[in-house]
Amino acid sequence: MNRGDIWQIDLGGRIGIRPVVVLSRQKVLEYLNKVTVAEVTTKGKGYPTEVFIDQKANLPKPSFVQADNLHTVPKASLEKRLGTLDPDTMLEVSQKIVLALELETSLQEI
Repeated sequence: MNRGDIWQIDLGGRIGIRPVVVLSRQKVLEYLNKVTVAEVTTKGKGYPTEVFIDQKANLPKPSFVQADNLHTVPKASLEKRLGTLDPDTMLEVSQKIVLALELETSLQEI
């Protein structure tokens, strides 16, 4: 498992089965029981926190990463690896997560 991988997962309820992208830091992934992921959806809403990823990572339809829809899930719940997003796309996803969580000012202090 790697940061940027897209996996199929059942998030339950109305969300159901959908792809998610792994966001957790690469250096700690092997030690974690849970990972943070962002939902991937085929329905873009025009939010400034979405990233259009088209059909990258072997997705069957044009899709969007939703940086406002984050989950921390057990690694064991990730059912099937679909593919991996490229570094440039992951940089854009990371920037949208900073925006979604209003972390812009905290980055200035690092």
